[in-house]
Amino acid sequence: MGKLIVLFIAGFIGLSLRYIIVGEFEIDQLLSLLLFPAGSMLVFFIMKWQYYKDRDFQPNQSKNKMVTRLGDRVSTTTKQMYRDKVHIGSYHRFYNKWWQRIVADIFDDPGRWYLNLIFTLHNGDRVVFKGENDNKIIGNIAWVIYKNDKEVGTISTDYSVKNAIKFLESLHLQYGNNTYHFRSYSLRSKTEIYYDNYVIATGERAEGAVYELTIDPALKHDWEMLFMVYILFNYNFSQ
Repeated sequence: MGKLIVLFIAGFIGLSLRYIIVGEFEIDQLLSLLLFPAGSMLVFFIMKWQYYKDRDFQPNQSKNKMVTRLGDRVSTTTKQMYRDKVHIGSYHRFYNKWWQRIVADIFDDPGRWYLNLIFTLHNGDRVVFKGENDNKIIGNIAWVIYKNDKEVGTISTDYSVKNAIKFLESLHLQYGNNTYHFRSYSLRSKTEIYYDNYVIATGERAEGAVYELTIDPALKHDWEMLFMVYILFNYNFSQ
């Protein structure tokens, strides 16, 4: 929606300057420009529909899966988290400044721009992923993890040349004394989580905007934390 509005404003300024400088004004061009705000209204209603689908999402029966719906990556609308069919919490995106949302809406890969997340869990915990380098346009992105206002870990992307050649999307989580590696090939929607060079969980887009993380409860890991980082992974890489 933001792209269409920007294009309309730029086109209107161009038409105005042409009229002021050259003295020419073509009604056909103005009518063509009006298609942009009309299109933005259509996009707006589609986005609202996605907001409601995310907010009211409930999964089908699933075993050993953690599930969410991520149809919208720009708004601050609350989204739901489930383990099997049990609701375990909710989350939403937030921005430090009002204009950052506009930037995220206009540019491609909106999940990469000024991404911060807040998770509220049923056990009372509040987890925040706060971006460290909001003003960085290119290169790796990092987040600090705060759990109940206490720093407990860090997250960082790995945009190395080696990964780019392989079309590999990569992210590292340092949580407590443990290090996890999230990785996915950009041509696929499957994400693997590694711990000590072993895959301990796999995530994928089940259908539409529904994302599932398949876990093994027998393994002793903080699955809720891993699921939250998996959500951030899908925000950032637009899986």
